[in-house]
Amino acid sequence: MGITVRPATEADHDWLFQLHEDAHKELVEAAYGPWDPEQQGHFFAPLVGDHDVHVIEQDAKPVGGLYLGARGNDLWLELIEVRSEYQNEGIGSAGLRWVLEEAAKAHRGTLLQVHKMNTSARRLYERLGFVRFEDTETHHLLRHA
Repeated sequence: MGITVRPATEADHDWLFQLHEDAHKELVEAAYGPWDPEQQGHFFAPLVGDHDVHVIEQDAKPVGGLYLGARGNDLWLELIEVRSEYQNEGIGSAGLRWVLEEAAKAHRGTLLQVHKMNTSARRLYERLGFVRFEDTETHHLLRHA
């Protein structure tokens, strides 16, 4: 499996929104009600605009996305998404390892949050060494040194 990560371009925007819907529709509907594409588009625009966005590719085919920012001296992983048909194949783990390597090169820790309902993602983060350090009403905050 050849996994690479590259910076997203404007040409990736529509694909990234489709990925976002694929990855989050079920969770959004369970937590907040029906998926509204217009409303979700309004939430998505600043996500892309305010972060360094990367595309995860498997054998040169886009299969996931990463949204990175900063929180203090730490790298902030705002979001990682993998298309549903490619989940449980190690792609998310490979993307996370890439993020951790980028943070290590910059001598930074990595922070992220995960929705409390997303137990499978939280287990993945914990397997890769993230530790919960705080909770909000809806999310766990995790850190990787």
